Amino acid sequence: MSTLLSSPVTAAQQQRDLLLGALVGLARSTVNEPKTEDTDHVLAAGLRLAAKPEADTTALERMRNIVETEKHRVAPNCANCTMRCGNTDNYDLTRLWNAPAEVRTLKLELLAALFALAQRRSTERIADEIRNDLFVLAEDWDTTLLSPIVPRAQELCRW
Repeated sequence: MSTLLSSPVTAAQQQRDLLLGALVGLARSTVNEPKTEDTDHVLAAGLRLAAKPEADTTALERMRNIVETEKHRVAPNCANCTMRCGNTDNYDLTRLWNAPAEVRTLKLELLAALFALAQRRSTERIADEIRNDLFVLAEDWDTTLLSPIVPRAQELCRW
């Protein structure tokens, strides 16, 4: 496994995890609120940057700020909510790194497919898949629930 998709050690890897967690939060914010005309572009741009092993901490942090700004545009009331439901919270990738090996492997395969999808010319189907699969990353699903999702994303990478 590449160091890109491994538990973070360097500052850049930690920033990458924070960016990926923010992307999950943005995707989850679109479940109950309508996305903006920029949401899909921000998600794809964030994934493209996160997929670059040479991305530096400054670029990753700057993109995370863009993602957070977009999330607050999509769900403006969530930022100051006093009765937090957690639906738009950023995902803590520590949960992924500490997941059982089979779940972690499936989620990393899903993340790799998301990186590949973000490189493609966006279509509504690809944008929907990216949002849906980012949502799935934060779910505590077992291999039975995850197993059909990964091949679907991988297949879309091939079309």
